[in-house]
Amino acid sequence: MRITSQKVVSAISLEWKAKSWDPTMQSIELPCLRQVILIADDKASNRELLRAILEHANYVVVEASDGEEALLMTSETNPHLVILDIHMPKRDGFNVIRELRNDPALQDLPIMALTASASLDDRDRIMDSGFDACLVKPIGPAKLRDAVASLLQQCKSTP
Repeated sequence: MRITSQKVVSAISLEWKAKSWDPTMQSIELPCLRQVILIADDKASNRELLRAILEHANYVVVEASDGEEALLMTSETNPHLVILDIHMPKRDGFNVIRELRNDPALQDLPIMALTASASLDDRDRIMDSGFDACLVKPIGPAKLRDAVASLLQQCKSTP
């Protein structure tokens, strides 16, 4: 069966009509057909680059500029994947992942570290902290897209 954009819009419209509107609601949840990725990095230029690469690969991207905001955005947006810089203000990537992994609802959330720390000891520490993957900056577009797709697929196929 071929799915057209009209059928998708119709399905969303039907789902929308089925929900009763409540004026006290803080936000309205609409079905999302694309996977959401949260990028947490304190450097705006890094976030912009990652956003451009991932949006070109048809992901929805949300951003956080520090560890505190990463935790807030994770709870607000319910992403399919989080990409965390290790060295951020307020809370570093190690602190953020520790808090995320302590939340039973987020224990299976795929989380990728993106860091400039290239030593083997640094990467071992990152992986031992509960990250599912670690990429070293600078990273090329193809390598980022492949790593994200692989991690999302791996997590999807895990029971």
